[in-house]
Amino acid sequence: AAEAAAEAAAEAAAEVAKAAAAAAAAGCGDGGFAPKHGVRLLTRALDLQMVLPLLLANPVCALDLEGNLDPGGGGDGGGFGVDLIQVYVPSVDLVLLIHTGALAAAAVQRALGPWLSSREHLKVLCDCRADAEALHAAYGITLAGVVDVQISHAAISGDLPPEVFATAAAGGVAQQLPFFFPTGLSRLASKWCGIADTALAELKAQFGAVFNAGERPFAALPLSAAAAAYAASDAWHIWAVHAALWPAVTQRALEGAVRRLSDVRAAEFREFPGGGGREAWEEKYKAARAERAAAEAARGKSGGRGADKRAAQSRTEEGKRPLPPGGAAASAAASAA
Repeated sequence: AAEAAAEAAAEAAAEVAKAAAAAAAAGCGDGGFAPKHGVRLLTRALDLQMVLPLLLANPVCALDLEGNLDPGGGGDGGGFGVDLIQVYVPSVDLVLLIHTGALAAAAVQRALGPWLSSREHLKVLCDCRADAEALHAAYGITLAGVVDVQISHAAISGDLPPEVFATAAAGGVAQQLPFFFPTGLSRLASKWCGIADTALAELKAQFGAVFNAGERPFAALPLSAAAAAYAASDAWHIWAVHAALWPAVTQRALEGAVRRLSDVRAAEFREFPGGGGREAWEEKYKAARAERAAAEAARGKSGGRGADKRAAQSRTEEGKRPLPPGGAAASAAASAA
């Protein structure tokens, strides 16, 4: 009876999310990304000071970062560095591209630090771990007030056990989350918002090749039109996924749990260096993949044609999963996915 009730609740939440997804996708047309007020590039400390009141006036914004976000030296492209901070501001339907490569670290910390560390202003991200670690290493900013759409998705889809959210809702949160396979942004946008734009997919594939070659397309000005579109689309799609999922999260009274777990996740790489954060997760990821492959192989030996079909489907799904965040190719795939 309890399982049936849980399934019914999950189905009801999924229906709410689908309805919200339709509303979120309705404004984006066939292109998948179309903010009415466009994209603004900010390159001066004065620019940051001028937009700060706008950020503070919005209780929720979407946030993303570009660059080599591994302070430990993983990845290519000239070493660690934040090249771009993207913010989607929903009240004016505007994406801000903050070119941090053109700004002194002190200017970024002074202007954005209070907002980024405020728990009263929610920042929506997709896999917040690397971004939170990079902000702390580059600017001494502790990211807080986080809503991670991968956690929202896990709450609705069951990727994380319900008891994890029940414990968080009661105010008890573990130091680190249980391991789970994260779902990339492209797949989330397709599942919850029906956004599957061919031109945008081609753009992401193009930039994936650039990242794999160890290049940093956001490091220097001027930004190409393609680079601006790529960066801005990530921030907007994070918001679209959030807009689709949050009503379902709210219906299940999991807002507080998702926020607490998102803040815990933001600390996973940032506060557990030296093998306890990023490196530990990568080892868990490798072990989980090996375990899953062994289980699939065992099923294939005993399951006949049905097992062959399941194995083929599993390989298809594996191709959709994001790579771990270490290294330039993996970091690019995770942020582009």
